[in-house]
Amino acid sequence: MSIHQRNYDNHILLFPESSRHLTQLIQPEWFTVEYWKVSNGITGKSHGRHITWFIEYEQDEWVLRHYYRGGMIARLSNDSYLYTGIKNTRAFQELYLLDQMHRQGLPVPQPIAARITRQKLVYRADLLMQKIPNGHDLVALLLKEPLREAEWRSIGAMIAKFHSSGIYHSDLNSHNILLDKDNEPWLIDFDKCEKRRPEEQWQHANLTRLKRSLNKEKNKNSDLHFDATNWHWLLQSYHYHTNPND
Repeated sequence: MSIHQRNYDNHILLFPESSRHLTQLIQPEWFTVEYWKVSNGITGKSHGRHITWFIEYEQDEWVLRHYYRGGMIARLSNDSYLYTGIKNTRAFQELYLLDQMHRQGLPVPQPIAARITRQKLVYRADLLMQKIPNGHDLVALLLKEPLREAEWRSIGAMIAKFHSSGIYHSDLNSHNILLDKDNEPWLIDFDKCEKRRPEEQWQHANLTRLKRSLNKEKNKNSDLHFDATNWHWLLQSYHYHTNPND
């Protein structure tokens, strides 16, 4: 499996094998919001910590995301990183991991391309990927109505599938789990995530983080449809699919 590269002055464009047919089509300006506004390609946006843009290209829907820093260091530079080689950039690593997972059949967005913009010793980065069709995040859904037991169990089974494959999600929270129109769960936002040897310690920490996220949302809004029974369904399904012979 390889990542294909094209260079434009201070820009480097990266393409997974599945998007190789787009290498001569996608240009550096495709990673700017201004380009899609002029071509009337913007279909919406998502307000998280930063804005993520939804784009329509021919018959496809894409997501455009810029990489931002978090924590205290963001006060000094909110979107620039020290450049130590293309494979060390956050965009390359996420694109590579997404491509691996997508090829493996895990429920993740299909990667399209990434852009690295270099300026002396630092770089900025952007990522294009497929939008999950009719995907809604878990919090938005739980604010409307409760999920059925089968849906909680499917989320637990999905997380087990990632963990059994050694996928460590650095920010497994309730906003990064989506359900599509068929109520099938997906996992998104793999920035700073990685493949690890499956071990109970980090897997347990992942689940603890998700539970803390759900409780946090419940504390913010008491109308959120989440309780201990829901978590029991998720956890029971997770353990069953992690250790089916136990």
